[in-house]
Amino acid sequence: MIPVEQLAPLAELYDRYNNAFDPLSHDCRDAKAEFDQTLANLHAAHAADLKFADFRLGLIRNCREYLRKNKPV
Repeated sequence: MIPVEQLAPLAELYDRYNNAFDPLSHDCRDAKAEFDQTLANLHAAHAADLKFADFRLGLIRNCREYLRKNKPV
């Protein structure tokens, strides 16, 4: 649904906020805000016919899968 070249930076944002050591840090909040904005833009552009919650869950699943395969250990 979403091309890899768009998924990679989104997965990085997801990783920055979801796995942050300090969830109250500015970096974490900035990453979450940018992730949410990008997610809303992608939903409007690629899947406006899907419920936003379903789209979000699917995209988070894709981000986790991307990170599992591509993030160094």
